[in-house]
Amino acid sequence: MTLIQTVINLLISIMGSVLVLFTVLLLVLHLTNSFKSKRIQAMREQLICLISGEAAANRLRNKLLAIIRQEEGCVRSISEIRGIRSLRGLLVISETADELKADDLSVLRREISGAWYSKYLSAQFNYGSVDSVILVIKLAGTLGLRHYLPDIIQQIYVHRTNPHMQNIGMLSLCLLGAEAELVSICRDSSIASLLSFRTLEELFTVYRGDREKLCKRLIDTAADPYIRRTCVKAIGQNCYSSLAEMVLPLLYSPQLNMQIDATRTLGQLAYEPAYERILAMAKHERWELRAIVATALVNFGADQNEDTLLDLVCDREWWVRFRAAESLAQCSDVFAVLGRVTARNDKYALEMFRFTLDKIALRARKGVA
Repeated sequence: MTLIQTVINLLISIMGSVLVLFTVLLLVLHLTNSFKSKRIQAMREQLICLISGEAAANRLRNKLLAIIRQEEGCVRSISEIRGIRSLRGLLVISETADELKADDLSVLRREISGAWYSKYLSAQFNYGSVDSVILVIKLAGTLGLRHYLPDIIQQIYVHRTNPHMQNIGMLSLCLLGAEAELVSICRDSSIASLLSFRTLEELFTVYRGDREKLCKRLIDTAADPYIRRTCVKAIGQNCYSSLAEMVLPLLYSPQLNMQIDATRTLGQLAYEPAYERILAMAKHERWELRAIVATALVNFGADQNEDTLLDLVCDREWWVRFRAAESLAQCSDVFAVLGRVTARNDKYALEMFRFTLDKIALRARKGVA
């Protein structure tokens, strides 16, 4: 009986050992398969990234966002993101920075300002392609990296015939609020401005310094007339009344566009010393200027300028009539004005004024200001 019990115990021990062995083997097999699966998945992702630039960019973006959002189990530093120090990486960082809010942007700024990535950014100014340099300059402006200012200025001069470089360079200077550098560039006649009036307007709207002071310094010293016009327009849009006196002489400019901008601005400011000159321009030979006058006069009082506006609503040009009708609609007694327009026996003027009144009534019914 003892022998049988001993054999049974032995068999139980052997079976237990076999069971433990199989369990260990299963665990090892599972871990091996898991490791292989992850390795295969990583290889698959790398292959997809090699084939698809979009996939590679998404991979970089996801890892970058994981750092910014401090997600657990992900990369902890930008230095751990393979391929981030590349043209594609710069593009991804730049696009991501444009979408971030202030708090997340500060995290990205900290990562970019670290020694590891700063070394790469600095090297681009000496050895990088034009495209990579442009991206670094844009990134410097977006993230407020002012220590790159000398490099940005140098690149604007080196690539003075490249409109994209000039645009991004000026944009960064505006975002950095670099007044002295911006004024110096704008006053330098050796750098021919390659930017459109609309582009310059957009650049001025993102300037993070004292915009009024910038306009004061550039309105009569900028080398390019588009920049001076941009200053004039910004003065009116932002109601810089203290600079109205500097705009006044531009009403007599030989350039029509400058006269138009000056008239619009001084009208917006309701600058009284400009009133008589603006009133006289209601008879100017160019309809573009007459149209601006029709809008400017209302700021000096629609009732006060009713007679002149009545003449303008009978103008032969559609835009002049349209602007004059809008101004006349702001008179205190529009029904009396309607009678005076009717008495002019000008069906086009009457149609325009009635159209304007109908438009105002429709907006009122819809609750639109």
